[in-house]
Amino acid sequence: MPSLRARWTRIWLTRICPIALCLVISLSIPAALHAQSANGRIVGRVSDPTGAILSGAKVTLSNEATGITRDALTNDSGDYTFVEVVPGTYTVQFELKGFKKNVQKSVIVDVNQVVTLNSALQIGGSQETVEVTSEAPQVDTTSTQLGAVINDRSVNELPLNQRDTYQFLQLQPGVQAQLGSSGTLFAGSSDAGSVSVNGGRTRANNFNVNGGDANDQFVNTPTIQPSPDSVEEFRIITNTFDAEYGRNSGSVVNLITKSGTNGFHGNVYEYLRNTDLDAKGYPDTTKPQLNQNQFGGTFGGPIKKDRSFFFTSYEGHRTRDGVPGQLLTVPTAAEYGGDFSGVGGFAGGGGISDPFVAQVLDGRTGCDKALGIPSIAGIAPQINPVTGTAFIPWSSVFPSGAIPIACQDPVASNLLQRYVPPANRGTNQYQVVPVGTINSDQFTVRLDHRINDHQGFTAYYYFNDNRELD
Repeated sequence: MPSLRARWTRIWLTRICPIALCLVISLSIPAALHAQSANGRIVGRVSDPTGAILSGAKVTLSNEATGITRDALTNDSGDYTFVEVVPGTYTVQFELKGFKKNVQKSVIVDVNQVVTLNSALQIGGSQETVEVTSEAPQVDTTSTQLGAVINDRSVNELPLNQRDTYQFLQLQPGVQAQLGSSGTLFAGSSDAGSVSVNGGRTRANNFNVNGGDANDQFVNTPTIQPSPDSVEEFRIITNTFDAEYGRNSGSVVNLITKSGTNGFHGNVYEYLRNTDLDAKGYPDTTKPQLNQNQFGGTFGGPIKKDRSFFFTSYEGHRTRDGVPGQLLTVPTAAEYGGDFSGVGGFAGGGGISDPFVAQVLDGRTGCDKALGIPSIAGIAPQINPVTGTAFIPWSSVFPSGAIPIACQDPVASNLLQRYVPPANRGTNQYQVVPVGTINSDQFTVRLDHRINDHQGFTAYYYFNDNRELD
């Protein structure tokens, strides 16, 4: 009789494993359906010197950075096709028995680009090789898409405020930035990724990173914004998209990140802005604080040469940004103590002429004693004709315009001292420059693995933590 453990193992293998496998497959299908390729294609035709097509010719595609190779054979029409070619620099080799081997180096494939590469083989021995190291720019006659490619050199060497890669969208024909606008739900926002393409709405753009969806589903701005040092290149397609694209009518932005190669490579960096290097603005009474540090690094290389690669990046952002407030009028130092002798009707020794105000002030405990009532020096008491008692005219209760502390409301005085700041500009003006903080940390990792000659695997992980205090 089989043991309980053996029975449980059999149940697990026959029942639970297929269920779990189906669950994994069903969960992965929606993600795969939403992916849109950012890779390119290489197509072409092989012929002899007279222009006659050559079928059965072997075409070998080799990535110069990773050493990964792929093979294809020309069909009966002499045509060959390489699909899903990762953007990069390639060497393409053509060979057929009875003809010299033709090698074309430095063939560049950009994002979503279709490269047409024809070859005319010369008659000769296969041990002879014809090398072509440079080619005139190819005209893409296989696609009607219009767009521009921004490579990593442009991303890293051109001025880039705030290190936002998507700011380069503004440099393309037909693209208008909305920076500086207040932004609405329909017009988008003031983010750099919010652009109008060919007059369309800023919410009509579609952003993809490494072939995956990277859109904010509410306002259609990019949610994944990799560090510029981790970007290989990106392309904005502004018109006549291929059938693989949908969802939006404005533009398609395809961005791909760097991958590892057969050699280890990386960099470290820090970009600094400091208050000491800034000038004071015209309306500012002081120089606002602005300290900004953006730092990080990248590192990539092989896990197994010619097969598995990794690339990782980190970027930190620390900003201390002062925003000048309004210039406010506040009480002077004398007014904080109740001395209004230099204000309005009090100037020159005028008193309070409003009986109600004077009566309220005078009605507090200790106020008469502080004022010396009823025998204020220099003021003769008057006799009330009805009651026959002596009194002081309200206009003479505060003859100097100074209100003693004993006559002040303690609650109001406390609120004044706690919440109304003293002047810091001149005698009665105050301006505050509150400092906001922005702290963010971004981490990315990409893994590439060649399964076989026809299959590959790529995984990309993006993490960003942003903390802002206004």
